[in-house]
Amino acid sequence: MSSNGVRTVRPTSAGQQAALQSSRLPRPELVADNVWAIAAPIPEGSVTYTLSYVLLSSDSACFSILDPGWDSPGNLEALHRSLGLIGLTLEHLSTVVATHHHPDHLGIAATLRAMTGARVVLSREERAVLTHQLSPELRSPASYSRVLEAWGVPAARRGELTAAFARPPAFSDIEPDLLLDDGDVLDLGSHSLTALATPGHTGGHLCFADNERKLLYTGDHILPQIHSGFGLGSRPGDKPLPDYLTSLQSLQRFGGYEVLPGHEFRFRGLDARAAEICKHHLRRTQRIADLLPELGDASVWDYACRLHGAGWPRLHGFFLHAALRQTELHLELARSGLLEGLVARCPEPGTETNTGDFPSVSAGAPG
Repeated sequence: MSSNGVRTVRPTSAGQQAALQSSRLPRPELVADNVWAIAAPIPEGSVTYTLSYVLLSSDSACFSILDPGWDSPGNLEALHRSLGLIGLTLEHLSTVVATHHHPDHLGIAATLRAMTGARVVLSREERAVLTHQLSPELRSPASYSRVLEAWGVPAARRGELTAAFARPPAFSDIEPDLLLDDGDVLDLGSHSLTALATPGHTGGHLCFADNERKLLYTGDHILPQIHSGFGLGSRPGDKPLPDYLTSLQSLQRFGGYEVLPGHEFRFRGLDARAAEICKHHLRRTQRIADLLPELGDASVWDYACRLHGAGWPRLHGFFLHAALRQTELHLELARSGLLEGLVARCPEPGTETNTGDFPSVSAGAPG
């Protein structure tokens, strides 16, 4: 339900919804002709699994996997088990597709390629994002120390953030076999997927539309209940929050499709859910804007303390970092002069998405 009581999401998988409510992995289930949903366990964090999608050829001689999940022995074991229940084995895997580079989506792709020879597919922009995320300059402790200073993080809290930063990244470098751009059609035999650039969560995130089956694979761009973070992997010059809002609105033409997200459960109600997510983020930006007369040039830390209120003391490590980063992005938008226009173009949850485009603010950004 949205904040105004309008039902925005209609679950289409009772099994996935029940599994989510009981904190267990959902069983493999048939979504559509030659499309299966399986669960890839995540070894850490509050989200316990990724929804992966197995796309079979018409004769079941080979198959592809979209967002295969974490690179861990547990996930590999779960993958063998799930495929066995469908009547498949990894030796017939032909293609691994990832919506973005995060370890719970792309993670095990390199391992699967080494085991089977399957090709790996990623967006061209996301490949550049991954390179930047692993660059020595970005991973430098001195560089991160400057970030913490710029955010105004108190000395007493920098240690935990630095310790979290010092952990090796959970994702690794990989050279895809095929790079996709917005609008490219990925031919997977009996499946034809149109790549849709949806930057925001990461700079090169892709959704995929199966126009024959009326399915939309959304990765972490649109989830039925969770509000995905944004700016969790971008490059200098990117504008993650405005780009995310623009990307939400760009999917309006798929309002009648069933949504196959990267987590939680399958659903219908894309337009209303996208509008709800848009309103959620714009409300946070408006709260920051309302604080500008009082806080002025105060630090990101000061704004974050006020934005998160009573929940602020409970944030630690990576989650504290993510809250600061996203507060920084809300603050940038609040100061940009774009907020009023974005609010005017964001429809009310429970209504059809309007046809006006959000203004693009990433023209000239790298890539």
